Amino acid sequence: MSGPTTNHSPDNGRHESTAPVYRHVRPATMTWSLLLASALVLTGVVLGHAGAGQMARQQAQAELDGASLRLASRFDDIIEEASRVFAELGQALEPRCSDDELLAMRTQVFNARFLRDVGRIEKGVLHCSTALGRLERPYHGSPPDIMIRGGLGLKTDREVLAGEGTRTMVIEDRQFNALVDPGVVTDLAAAMETATLFLSSNSPAEPEWHPFHSSAAPGGNGLSSVRCSDRSGLCVMLHFPKDRLGAWQPQIRMAMAGFGGAAGFALFLVIFIALRQEDTPERRLRRALENDWIHTKYQPIIRLPDHCLIGFEALARWQDDNGDTLPAEEFIALAERTGLIGQVSERMIRTIGEELSPWLRRHPECVIAINVAPAELDDDALIDKLDRELIARGVNAAQVYIEITERTMVENAAAHARIEQLSRRGFKVYADDFGIGYCGLAYLNDMAVHGIKISHLFTAAVATDSPKAALVPRITELAREMGLDVVIEGVETQAQARSLTELEPILVQGWLYSRDIDIKELTRRFEDSLDLPHPD
Repeated sequence: MSGPTTNHSPDNGRHESTAPVYRHVRPATMTWSLLLASALVLTGVVLGHAGAGQMARQQAQAELDGASLRLASRFDDIIEEASRVFAELGQALEPRCSDDELLAMRTQVFNARFLRDVGRIEKGVLHCSTALGRLERPYHGSPPDIMIRGGLGLKTDREVLAGEGTRTMVIEDRQFNALVDPGVVTDLAAAMETATLFLSSNSPAEPEWHPFHSSAAPGGNGLSSVRCSDRSGLCVMLHFPKDRLGAWQPQIRMAMAGFGGAAGFALFLVIFIALRQEDTPERRLRRALENDWIHTKYQPIIRLPDHCLIGFEALARWQDDNGDTLPAEEFIALAERTGLIGQVSERMIRTIGEELSPWLRRHPECVIAINVAPAELDDDALIDKLDRELIARGVNAAQVYIEITERTMVENAAAHARIEQLSRRGFKVYADDFGIGYCGLAYLNDMAVHGIKISHLFTAAVATDSPKAALVPRITELAREMGLDVVIEGVETQAQARSLTELEPILVQGWLYSRDIDIKELTRRFEDSLDLPHPD
């Protein structure tokens, strides 16, 4: 989809208004609806009180058992991966924290599924890691909380030195340690978000439980599910405190109340829906498409250090009949939910073709970047739209950059085939919002991807004292070694620009250089010169 589907950095001017999509609900109608809904819900609570408690416990226990089984299997995979990484690094016999050893460690991290960082230790003291580099002062860590088979030690609930408050588990042997990506663990228990995860060794003695990444202590009333693995020698326990079981009970009570109050609640829904159909978000979006209220803006992409214009990213802007500019993330999500994303996409691509193709023909060295939504990767008409509106108007396919979020690349089964098809046609494909944790460079290397756009979340740390400040240069270096182009978004300060200039030549975009502009401003500023003045 052409337009800002996923990128929320302020450099794209996407927070100009917080005007909500939902409007025009009369206060009296809202009050009456809330009173009626409250009465029905209260009736359901009363009717379902008797049997809700036991049903809630059974449901919670079933969720716990399923989540603990998945977690036990995941920890087996994590420990197996860490053991393999440690073995391969140990066999290399590189000098401690040498350039060759750091390169080998980083290669392992970017090929790993579950590990975020690998460090070199000696007698429990950390000397270097893939994220921190060589430490001027070695870090003396505490001893492992848990010892498991193979001589591996587990340190639970440890703060990540380069993570600013992130807590996770550390696996170590005599020479190396590794940080576990907490997301690959917590995602498996997402349905039990209020449960607490504890770990222990699978030994005959009374287990001593340690929290995975919280300060909670096991015990007390509530529900628990324990799974022990013969593969790794590790036990997993999910504990659901009694005082949190209430979160499950209202769902059961409301379901039971539905048998007695179905007729009344159905009447409420009919009346409420009839009132809301007066001005639904979907109808407002359809009116916007019919009345051409969705416009295209362009944000420059700049090359440092010479401040030469390379091209633009196309951004969707919706200014409604009240004169309010609605946030792009709201109406793009609405378009996807209502199945109107195809119409928004076609409107955007057609507008780009009509407005920008003459300028692109006059400047064949410049490009236009277009965001594509997940639903469009399943649409065979995507390439037809690009051909009809851009290629047929004289725009070279190599001038068109298609930006797809790395999450979409991982989760959308059609992504690989569509990316291959786009690349064969000559379009350039970029992984947008790179770095938010869904895949690594090694994963992208297996796809026909030409480059990455580093997320503004990483750029914000550039030229600061944050340990994350070194991530953008490292990601850029590794991407270039793999033959990938790099664009850095979210550049807002002179200090960031000076720091990123050291990566020259490098492509950037952000408010420091320009906000999004319309086609008239674009033509006026860049018809005769592609050089941007240096920001003050």
